[in-house]
Amino acid sequence: MRKIFKYLEKLILWGVLVALAIVLLFAFVDIVYVIYQQLFEPPLFIIDSSGLMNLFSLILLLLIGLELFETVKAYLKDDIVHVEFIILVAIIAIARKVIIWDFEKYSTDELLSLSGMILSLGITYFLLKNTDLRIRKIQKSVKIGDEE
Repeated sequence: MRKIFKYLEKLILWGVLVALAIVLLFAFVDIVYVIYQQLFEPPLFIIDSSGLMNLFSLILLLLIGLELFETVKAYLKDDIVHVEFIILVAIIAIARKVIIWDFEKYSTDELLSLSGMILSLGITYFLLKNTDLRIRKIQKSVKIGDEE
């Protein structure tokens, strides 16, 4: 019974990967289309600031999708959820929100809460990377000690 559930899980994850790949492909095509549209509208070869913000937003959404794709691939490969990838997706998502922030639409409190999230995610990512480096150093020194 356990093998059936494991097989079903792998099948679903492959389905998620295929669906994400299709969505990412269409998102890329959309970005290319938006660039084409903006470049060939009068005035030619000029993208205004709102168009750039829209373009950056689309590109960052694509990056979020790519990070999610990598997360699912890593889970399929190692059968472990890599928290580092999840934190990176969250950082990119919040960075996207900051980049396209409309100061007239949102309050200062919302901006402060967003900055608090960025700070906490940054600290979490730093601690994860720092801990990972320490663990690798310890493992390396243990292996070197075993060889002697």
